[in-house]
Amino acid sequence: MSAEECREEFDEDKAVILTRYICGRRDENGPDVCTLIGVAIGTAMKTGLHCDGAGLGLSPFEAEMRRRLWWQICTLDVRTAEDHGSEPTILESTFNTELPLNINDTSLEPDMSELPQSQLGKTEMTFTLVRFEGSHFARRVTFSDRFCRMNTYPVMNEAQKCEAIEQFKERIEKRYLSFCDKEVPLDFITAASIRLILVKLKLAVCRLRRDQAPAMLMQTNYRRACEEVLRRAQMLRNYEKGKRWLWLFQTYVEWDSLAYLLLHLCIAPPEEQSDAVWKTVDEIYHHWKSESDIYHDRRWRLIEKLRYQAVITRGRRQNIPQLPRETQPDHYKTPERRAIGPAVRVYGDSSSGAQQTTSTGNDQSSNAEAAAHAHPSPVAMVQTTESILTAEQPFPMGTLVNAATATSATQPVEEAVSSVAELPSGGTGCEWSAALFEMFWDLAGSAQGASVSWL
Repeated sequence: MSAEECREEFDEDKAVILTRYICGRRDENGPDVCTLIGVAIGTAMKTGLHCDGAGLGLSPFEAEMRRRLWWQICTLDVRTAEDHGSEPTILESTFNTELPLNINDTSLEPDMSELPQSQLGKTEMTFTLVRFEGSHFARRVTFSDRFCRMNTYPVMNEAQKCEAIEQFKERIEKRYLSFCDKEVPLDFITAASIRLILVKLKLAVCRLRRDQAPAMLMQTNYRRACEEVLRRAQMLRNYEKGKRWLWLFQTYVEWDSLAYLLLHLCIAPPEEQSDAVWKTVDEIYHHWKSESDIYHDRRWRLIEKLRYQAVITRGRRQNIPQLPRETQPDHYKTPERRAIGPAVRVYGDSSSGAQQTTSTGNDQSSNAEAAAHAHPSPVAMVQTTESILTAEQPFPMGTLVNAATATSATQPVEEAVSSVAELPSGGTGCEWSAALFEMFWDLAGSAQGASVSWL
């Protein structure tokens, strides 16, 4: 339920109700799931669930039920490890329990003498099997090389892992998803969720490193993957016929993807930005902003800081005339070879209060020069050695209003002006971009399992 629905149904805040009634594996107010999954694994092994029932002389029905239980525990083991930034407890060599069959429940009877053949196509077990297989595959690509060696998995580099994900996707599409009907709600949820999972796996595999140069961090493929994560996640949340399953993925904030796209909107040159990215980011931002629980997480404050800076940057850019790239000055075309000149003044001039980001008169050359300095590439920003930025005077309110209204007609202006004191401090363009990257790393580095948390 949304916060509004909880208030209408129960006449209480959602946060209060969750604390009173509900727990999840990532619920800070719930039990210690990390400890409990260890107890569950130990109990399961003591009762022999890790050994396939067919080899223990058990009835076909009991063997199949034990498979379903064991693989649910295996899946929880993987997910709990992702949530806590650790590694799964169960090792591949410690069990031989087979995956459950792809059959309907009506094909099972307690007194049956043998199990039916696994079906090709859609059954009542399809969604569960997709989750089981996805979790098992994740063990091979999202954890450390040491974990792979312990489980005799191949140790792969980033490119090999991405290729393995593509191959796994092809197999899942052919074996399960090709039989799903998108007009059937559970089929839609099954296909949409596993496709979201696979994109998140790619992000986890290609995870950015703090020691990478800023220019290397701003990758087109990574940005597109982040956009896809947000689009697919929002599509699931907006799917009206799937509301009954919303609890499966409602609790996962797309921290990494959201932070990366906001960083991109702050520092990427104009030609690499689009209204579509803004629309995607704003939808996700406003969705989570409406959830009262989000304010308990320190990362949300960082998201709001990044978004605020992106709003200001976008407004400033839209107020400066743009020239085609081929007509821009040489020092902007080749920022990697030449440091840019003094950065455009972000705050008000300390002596006159005039804005330096807006041109005066009809001097086209000065407009071009201002545009060039207003949109440096990440590399150019890192190379900047001069600055006329100053934080002595606050950003003029009129410009903040323009920046806010430029991004979204429905966005309240007070959202854009609420954190004036939170802007990065004055200094060089290098320092400005470094402050944004530091904010991004502070957020991404504190998000355990953020890239790979899934259904």
